[in-house]
Amino acid sequence: MHGRVKLKSTAQQEEEKRKEREKKLKVYVAARDACFSKRKEGTMDDEGLQITQQLLSSNPDFATLWNYRREILQHQETVRPEDEVQKLYEEELSFLEGCLKVNPKSYGSWHHRGWVSGRIPARLGPRAGPVRPLPGARRPQL
Repeated sequence: MHGRVKLKSTAQQEEEKRKEREKKLKVYVAARDACFSKRKEGTMDDEGLQITQQLLSSNPDFATLWNYRREILQHQETVRPEDEVQKLYEEELSFLEGCLKVNPKSYGSWHHRGWVSGRIPARLGPRAGPVRPLPGARRPQL
């Protein structure tokens, strides 16, 4: 930043940073490989959702993981009762909110959010009601 003295890092600090990055990369690659193998096997369980959540939390621009997540959610619709599916999709929206805070320009996150919003059973039903403007909001002049 402007007006701040740049501190030079020592070789030891650089080495510690490099080791930390390598450690994070190993965890990320292991989770990614586990996710790919689960998808290849056709496993559509909660563990797949947890692994993809872990990966997408740090990198929301991974389209393959969003697709796998969508496949899992579609499968869960067939094996769970409607109230559990409702809860699952509401949790998905909360997760997406966090992803969009990490990267608000993530096309994959926005696309998945639109897909999830269209699939929520009760939210889009007759109880949803019309959208009303906020109190005190001004209407645009035409």
